Amino acid sequence: MPLMPVALALLAGIVVAILTPRVDTGVWVAAMVASTLVGGILLIANVKRKDSILTGLFLAVMFVVGGVRQHISDPVRDELDWRRQCNAPNYLELKLKETPVPREKTYRVLAQVVAVDEQEVRGSLRLYLRKDEAASALRYGDRLLVHGYADTARGMLYTTGDHYIIIARDSTSRKARIEGLRMRLLRRMQAGPLPTRQAGVAEALTLGWRADIDPETRASYRDAGIAHLLAVSGLHVGLLAAMVGLLMFWTGKERRGRTIRGSVQLVAVWGFALITGLAPSTVRAALMFSLFIVSNILGRRTETFNLLAASAIITLFANPMLVEDTGWQLSYAAVTGILLARPAIINRRSRLIKSADVSISATIATAPITIVTFHQFHPYFLISNILIIPFSAVILALALLYMAVPAAWTAWPLEWTLRAVEALTSWVASLPGAVIEIQ
Repeated sequence: MPLMPVALALLAGIVVAILTPRVDTGVWVAAMVASTLVGGILLIANVKRKDSILTGLFLAVMFVVGGVRQHISDPVRDELDWRRQCNAPNYLELKLKETPVPREKTYRVLAQVVAVDEQEVRGSLRLYLRKDEAASALRYGDRLLVHGYADTARGMLYTTGDHYIIIARDSTSRKARIEGLRMRLLRRMQAGPLPTRQAGVAEALTLGWRADIDPETRASYRDAGIAHLLAVSGLHVGLLAAMVGLLMFWTGKERRGRTIRGSVQLVAVWGFALITGLAPSTVRAALMFSLFIVSNILGRRTETFNLLAASAIITLFANPMLVEDTGWQLSYAAVTGILLARPAIINRRSRLIKSADVSISATIATAPITIVTFHQFHPYFLISNILIIPFSAVILALALLYMAVPAAWTAWPLEWTLRAVEALTSWVASLPGAVIEIQ
């Protein structure tokens, strides 16, 4: 597992940099230079231990690279961060980085801050818009000029239609076209014959759109300990890759067949990741499965921990602030727990026991994060996972079919499968002590 120490060194550097905000970036750069010099001196002085010294030197450099990368990305240290310019009612030029998500009384959307009072800045904020006709027409890529008070502490801004205007629209960029396709597919699904309650779950699984999930359904899944099924994650990406692989069985096991099958799987995996919004857990899964698929095409044996480490290195180097993202933390913790327990799981004879072991491993690994973040624990997670996980592949396949063809004959099997899952989750969630509050 040569990549795991590298990923851990990079992660450690990022975490230390977050915990030491007063340390200047120059100190980290000096540490990189010093570690390189010390390693070089040791290398010259002790040639016999060349490999060990090179390994230690490389890990030290990766640790410092993590610290430097975090310093560069941290908005708190950015002289051009928009928060430094907001201290009164300001004119903010914003670019919407996603499609506005409807809430009970507002629309919520992540926006890039382009300028404050015509002065160029960097960073992003959460924009809350009052529900009205003007807000409902907004979409990804729109540029707004907003006048108001921005909450710099919480990184948010609430405004109404009277206090902003659209100054430009983006309909030509690749991301805008992908988001446009996503919204067209969403509208097709919403107009289809699937009942609203089940349609919300189908939209979440196929398009990553969770705004239409019924609150009761959301609470039921959460209290049953399977809220992760409502968010596109490694489970769904893996199921999609496996389904495509099964459909491409006719390509055979030779190099040419593996190349054709792998290429189709890569297109499916990344197309799914793009259309569902590129959430951290989805990107992690897409990277892991992409590396696995490529290694399979090349006919090389792959260590799963290396795939996990490689995806962590790529995502953290691209955006070190993901370390603070709960979704990213839960995703990597769950997979790490499963991989650590994998040797024992493989030796199990019963598929039911294997499924239970996977669920237990992932839950134990993620429990500290969920308890600290959400202050809850769901003791019946094992029952709900054993009962419901087997439905996952069927639900995803039916939901994808319904997304492609929103007709009665595709809606009926999906509706009743989801009704069965809802009945099971409601039963588990209603058991005594289904939710343990931890303060």
